[in-house]
Amino acid sequence: MILNTLFIESLSNFAHGISSAFFIYFGINLVFFRNSNRPLQVLGYLFCLWAVQDIKDLFLYFDSISESTYYSTLLLSFDMWAVPFCALFLLEILYPGFFSLKRVVQFEAPLGLFTLVYALTGKSVFYMVSIVYTALFCLVVVLFIVSKVRRYNRYMRENYSYTERVNVRWLLNSMIILALCLFLWLYTCTNISHLGDLVYYVSSTLLWAVVLYFSLRQEWIPDVSESDTEEIHDTREMEPLRNEASPMSQKLEEYIRDRELFLNPKLSLPDLAVEMGTNRSYLSSCLNNELGVTFYDYVNRFRLEKAKGILEDPAFDGCIEEVAMNSGFNSVSTFRRSFQKRYGCTPSQYRKAEVGR
Repeated sequence: MILNTLFIESLSNFAHGISSAFFIYFGINLVFFRNSNRPLQVLGYLFCLWAVQDIKDLFLYFDSISESTYYSTLLLSFDMWAVPFCALFLLEILYPGFFSLKRVVQFEAPLGLFTLVYALTGKSVFYMVSIVYTALFCLVVVLFIVSKVRRYNRYMRENYSYTERVNVRWLLNSMIILALCLFLWLYTCTNISHLGDLVYYVSSTLLWAVVLYFSLRQEWIPDVSESDTEEIHDTREMEPLRNEASPMSQKLEEYIRDRELFLNPKLSLPDLAVEMGTNRSYLSSCLNNELGVTFYDYVNRFRLEKAKGILEDPAFDGCIEEVAMNSGFNSVSTFRRSFQKRYGCTPSQYRKAEVGR
């Protein structure tokens, strides 16, 4: 029994060291040595804060502190300061430019006040209030982010012809894990044990390793919402002819089809507007109001038609990956999923039905 306890304690200490090294290395790297964009810089600041909190836990190895309810509780209260910073990172992803020193102060002030009052009075009620506040804050943020992620992904489909590495579906899964880590932390605060510490250090490090992985892969899109305010001074191109499409929709289809712009796997609505000599509002209004499709679905229609033609060609002897690439898709999985949704079968099945192989 004693050996098992010592073994778990040793594992907990080892996990603590690995966790501290992870956050120190990547926090400093993202903030000072990597040419990071704003979301990655905010993530770097968050990692640095998490590293400070891990280092702060070293004081708990001293018996005089760990055995003191006042000092151990005071140290634990600092852990909750990471939750508002996590919220700032998530909001910076969905609202580029949201993170600022002013908002850091606003988000951290309540927990800072709870910690200060507890430090001065030593009354545990203020610590419990801070726990309840943190749990409620986390719940509100999660619900808010979930509602905004759908809006963000919709915006991506309306302005980009691809979704790989621009949508933030991974954010929802990360938040679920983050919420689980928070409740695990709350459990370890009330049921202190080396096993609980071990699970907490391992789970939190793995969580942020996953977030870091997807953050580094993410293609961060600047906030172009201001372009929505572009005025449409001449609406004649938007007026449909009798029983026909409007001149704008005709021009759009001819432009994309004749020049095969859909073969550009990273074609975006703003880039297309510049190339056509118009503005994004014209095209967005045409797609959404007249054609009733997103830019993503509209462009992929041409790609799927191109892929269909390739698959029907008996002389083509390439693989499905080549079909996807030659059609403008930058993801084979997206190509397969889109093809089956449109034609009711996989590309391989369609190829076999058309040419027998």
